[in-house]
Amino acid sequence: MTWRILLLPLALLAAAGCAAPNEVVPLGGGALRAMSYVQADDYCRARNATPKWLGKAQAEQGVRFECTRD
Repeated sequence: MTWRILLLPLALLAAAGCAAPNEVVPLGGGALRAMSYVQADDYCRARNATPKWLGKAQAEQGVRFECTRD
């Protein structure tokens, strides 16, 4: 019975579809959100592109960016 109580919060998070905090998330219109500039740079470099900084993400939660190919 106790294991059910311990797994309840995990099940609720999974059901809510929460993204991992270190995941790059699409925002729409080609914009992406990452938790740091380094993470955004790594994400774009893996795709042979460079990040174009769009500013802070909503509620100051990370940075907004686009991957561009020059």
